[in-house]
Amino acid sequence: MVVRILMIIAGLFLFGDGFVMSLVSNFNLGVILTVAAGVFFLLWGIFYKVINEKTKKGSLKWAKRGVIILVCIELCLVAFIAAYGQFDNVNYNEDAVIVLGAGIRGDRVTVPLAYRLNAAIEYHKKNPDAMIVVTGGQGYQETITEAEAMEGYLLRKGVDPSKIIKEEKATSTNENMRFTKEILDEYFEGDYSVVVVTNNFHIYRGVQIAKMEGFEKVHHKHAGLKWYNMAPCYIRESLAVLKMWVVDMLL
Repeated sequence: MVVRILMIIAGLFLFGDGFVMSLVSNFNLGVILTVAAGVFFLLWGIFYKVINEKTKKGSLKWAKRGVIILVCIELCLVAFIAAYGQFDNVNYNEDAVIVLGAGIRGDRVTVPLAYRLNAAIEYHKKNPDAMIVVTGGQGYQETITEAEAMEGYLLRKGVDPSKIIKEEKATSTNENMRFTKEILDEYFEGDYSVVVVTNNFHIYRGVQIAKMEGFEKVHHKHAGLKWYNMAPCYIRESLAVLKMWVVDMLL
């Protein structure tokens, strides 16, 4: 009975969170997966007794065990990503700050992106000599590039415009890093170090991709996240990390 109630509660929360996020933020894979996960747990909770009866033996029994194992793996992966993203290793002597783009609403930065930019501003106050690279192209439901919206946010907060570099072509984290490295390789004559600034859920993959794209001295500083953004962001990010491990690192 306890397990059934927990499944129904989890299902209602995930479905409600995903549904509300689809109305107030850009519609993306994370939102879709959150709604799907909510429906999955809700149905499992509602039909808990029936499912238990049907999966007592045979192939359905092993199928259910497989699903449970996958859910446990997903939870462990999310826990790993979350833990990694909580610990910064900046020394405030880095040469450049890379602020990774995120979805914007029209020409306005979203809450997760504002958190990233605020973290960059916090860093900038301690190391005003570092260049700030805002990176991100124009996507669906966006009237300007993410980099332009990010630059505007920094300027309104008093950041010196001469310290901001825009990268406006990227449509993925890989491209964020690849195009930013091309810009910084031209800007700096010799070796240089960077700090990756993004939300906690995105730190691990952001750092790994930076290294894969050729950055050698990479540090990181995390930004927070509102509780209602957590499920969509972590669910989507866990799949992105799996893809990175299988496709980008192994193949």
